[in-house]
Amino acid sequence: MANVRNSNDIVLGSGRMFVDGEDVGQLKDDLTFEHGKETYDLKAGFPATVVLSALVSEELTLSFNLLETNLDMVCRLMPEYDPVTENAGTATVADELVTLFDSVHTMLGKGRVEGDATVTTVDGTALTEGVDYYLDRLNGTIYRVPDSAKIADGDDVKVSYTYKTYESKGFGVGGGTSTDKTFRVDFYHKRRDGKYRHVRIWKGKVKGNFSMAFKEASESPLAVEVTAIADSTKPAGRQLMTVMDVPAEVVPGGGW
Repeated sequence: MANVRNSNDIVLGSGRMFVDGEDVGQLKDDLTFEHGKETYDLKAGFPATVVLSALVSEELTLSFNLLETNLDMVCRLMPEYDPVTENAGTATVADELVTLFDSVHTMLGKGRVEGDATVTTVDGTALTEGVDYYLDRLNGTIYRVPDSAKIADGDDVKVSYTYKTYESKGFGVGGGTSTDKTFRVDFYHKRRDGKYRHVRIWKGKVKGNFSMAFKEASESPLAVEVTAIADSTKPAGRQLMTVMDVPAEVVPGGGW
């Protein structure tokens, strides 16, 4: 015999997530909020029984998968990553140190070369194209003329050149500093009565490693785990998260 009190409270399906008010896009598979609690249990008597149980620590985590790996969203989730933006045009490199070989074409750091280049030995002796080295401008590689009298196979040289830049953006990783920047998470699950279950983490930070996979024969969702940081400006008992059933009017865009 069924005993369902309110079928609208049966959770079926996922929802939409917003980070600092921005839609993260399509979610993939399960999304889980987990409130972990550690208690101290004081036992007394014989046989010993719990006479006092006190909460000593708690942790709130959010685990989800982004179907769309949008680089702007990755930067928003990982504020320690450095945004990189390049415009279309040209730029120059001065004294890039590369090793010159007879049989190996050494790739220049910026690739394709636009126009002339200046190549010298480490101590500043000028080298001549076609006599001491060959420069493949299209592929951005340089290699030694075997008969060169000024430079030996395997020696280092300095290359100054102009290269083409393209309109692009993304992020850099490594060598940055830690940051205390956090983000707000809002998750909305649509109920069958037209209301929305709204879960809000006031201050979140991504926990653990960042892993971006490229799979041969299937999609590659981006797995993310967020840890909630207590917001001491909020009332006691609400500093990690709130869970509310709200009308469509308070959902971004009026709901869906």
